[in-house]
Amino acid sequence: MKLPLYHDTNIEPLLHKINSETCFLSNWNKENKSLNFPPEIIKNAVNSSLDQSQNNYFFLDELQEAKKWFIHEALDNTNVNSNNFDFSISSNGTSSAYLLINLFHMKKKLKALLITPIYFTYIKVLQDLKVDTYYIEVLEEGKVTINLHKLEDIIIEYGINLLIMNDPLLGSGIKITKEMYIDIVNICKKHDVTLFIDFMYGGMEWNLRNLNVIDEFLLSLFDIYPEIIIIESISKRLFLNGIKNCLVYGSKENISLFERVSVHSLGSLVYSQVTLFKQLYDSNNRSTVLNTIKSNILFAMNNFELIKTLLMDTEYVISACESGYFCLIGVPYSEIGNRNNMDIASKLIENINILTIPHDRYLFESQTHYYFRVNLSIEQSILIPALRKIVEFYSRSKTPYAPISI
Repeated sequence: MKLPLYHDTNIEPLLHKINSETCFLSNWNKENKSLNFPPEIIKNAVNSSLDQSQNNYFFLDELQEAKKWFIHEALDNTNVNSNNFDFSISSNGTSSAYLLINLFHMKKKLKALLITPIYFTYIKVLQDLKVDTYYIEVLEEGKVTINLHKLEDIIIEYGINLLIMNDPLLGSGIKITKEMYIDIVNICKKHDVTLFIDFMYGGMEWNLRNLNVIDEFLLSLFDIYPEIIIIESISKRLFLNGIKNCLVYGSKENISLFERVSVHSLGSLVYSQVTLFKQLYDSNNRSTVLNTIKSNILFAMNNFELIKTLLMDTEYVISACESGYFCLIGVPYSEIGNRNNMDIASKLIENINILTIPHDRYLFESQTHYYFRVNLSIEQSILIPALRKIVEFYSRSKTPYAPISI
């Protein structure tokens, strides 16, 4: 489908309704202090070399020593062939994505395809640049179904040269499988399409067997095709929203251009972003970092199981989560009696003071359910009662839901 010119990602009308007692189920912050990252490592990062660093700029194209350190500390002990790509240490994913799309737009007339649901920045930036943009929805009843033939047909019919996707699919906790990746990369290679992978919430698989600071499979995609961009952030996995950084992987040509232009567009990093980056990838801190991510995942998994129990005897849909800290919940329109998603969200906050973000903002539309994302890091004593209030608010029956143990 073509992205409508009028598609609105704005949620400000909902945010203006928040008060001190509002339960924000779709929150992007971590309100649960029990999951906080150990403060010692952060303090070390902030205090490290303060006297020498406070007067210096840290431009992206001047971080060669930090990049060499990262290769030695994180990449050399993997099976990744780092000769097939380059990378940059950047401040955050949003500004990096904004600059990258603008650079691609400068190089050639873009025609973009989004695999949705997707982060709103990509929608807004492409709209602002007036790029011909199409999208393909790949979630159905809480599960991923990518029609590869349809994907390739869209690429051919509309001359697509940029394909953008989130992994996991935004807010759903659903990963793109390795098999899907291989198929998508080969399609992009066949039709000379740049593949942009937003992996900012990646690296948090619930099976826990392959938990690591480097996703070797993802970087191995460069062995197949060089025209790939990957952005990811270990600080994002740790919910360090207030002191974060990110990595941008790509071809040597694309990374060189990105770093050069970043000097006059993104400016420099804060020194603590560079020192925290080193602290988080330092092999001496590896067990602490991975154990923190593991604890966060286990907390999210437990909340997910409680939600499934709560919704077991309802017509609600819950996404088949397997990664990250978010899931999607769909409330049947038949119980709501309304199909205007912003109106539904407004009535929820006005009537029971619970804020949910309609997922159609992110180009995920359903004919049967009102979908919103749930932050699985919320304390169980807040999360479960809030969801129960939603169920009871829409319930046609007067029979109360039995309490579940939390």
